[in-house]
Amino acid sequence: MGSERRDVWLLVLFSFPVGVSLGLRMVFFMPYLSMLGLTEAQMGLVAVASSAAMALLAVPFGLLADLRGRKPFLLASRLLVASSDLMFFLIRSDLASLALANLLGGIGASMIGASRQALLADKTRGAWRRRAFTASSTAFSVGCMAGSILAGFPELYVALHPGVELLEATRLLFLFCALSSFTAFLLLLPVAEERPKATVKGGSRFTIRSWRVIGSYCAFQALLGSGAGLVVPWFSYYFWRRFGVKLSSIGFLFAATQGLLALGSLSAYGLAIRLGDIRTAVLCQLVAVGLLLAIPASPFFALAAAFYVARAVLMNMASPVVKAFYMGLLKREERGSASALQLTAFWASRSLGTYGSGLLMETFTLDTPFFACAALYMAASALLYAAFQREHERGG
Repeated sequence: MGSERRDVWLLVLFSFPVGVSLGLRMVFFMPYLSMLGLTEAQMGLVAVASSAAMALLAVPFGLLADLRGRKPFLLASRLLVASSDLMFFLIRSDLASLALANLLGGIGASMIGASRQALLADKTRGAWRRRAFTASSTAFSVGCMAGSILAGFPELYVALHPGVELLEATRLLFLFCALSSFTAFLLLLPVAEERPKATVKGGSRFTIRSWRVIGSYCAFQALLGSGAGLVVPWFSYYFWRRFGVKLSSIGFLFAATQGLLALGSLSAYGLAIRLGDIRTAVLCQLVAVGLLLAIPASPFFALAAAFYVARAVLMNMASPVVKAFYMGLLKREERGSASALQLTAFWASRSLGTYGSGLLMETFTLDTPFFACAALYMAASALLYAAFQREHERGG
């Protein structure tokens, strides 16, 4: 029991450096591509390389994780993501090479997505599982907060070294990302994992049985992913271009948001006990849609930032509760495959949204993607309630 709890906390801590890397990229990645001289459509193409890899490979990696174990894929994922970061550091402006580097990172991300939640679910149950998922989400949010603050490093470096261009200083952030991925690799090494039992003598097979549950959740994730792709990867670019703010200002905004997300995750745990997992998620997401639409209506950065923070907290605070509820509906041997299908639905739709957003901004205005996103988020919330509220009431 002691070693199991140690492994759970190592998996929780593992989420922190993963969050640091993502927090950095959330702030500087799209503005960095713009600094290289890429158009919005080209930026969307580079971003799509990662999400397309996740969409294509999540299912096969999920199947292999169910059959061979989660840990090897988690370890390999961190090494691949670190390699991707080093490629970005070395590449200057070639579009194909940039897309290839992001593709490699997407392959690594598809490995972690198919295994991390499943391994944590394997080592927990009941109320302890909900606490562990909440703690993992909190650690991830705190890591994102630290990474967002680090994104202000290039402007400080340029101020201290006047001869250095902002583009070159920003490129150094990829080294921070690589270091974060390697730290996560080291945290995972001591975690033990029981060898999965073969489901078929002399072979392997697709282990999913809960098709109705998984199909409904994948449809929910597809709506959520397409909406997220329209705005989430572009927020830093949107603020940077529309309001002309510095990366450090965006970094502090994102850091404050992630700090509140960590508190929001803890608040969601208590709220879910009173309202239930599904009602908590739907309520938070619908209120967040109104706040999302207020961002393009804001005349200055401070007001838009306030709406952004409130939207992000409400949209994401119930996520670990819903994930834990969903994992609880599945059998142990199908969790990796189910997670993979969910991620395929999410990232395939998100890749379309990310590229589509670039086209919408070039064709219409910077604000256009927000309205399309709001419609998709509302549809996702309606589907989540319709598909899972009765299951929740039955004590699923």
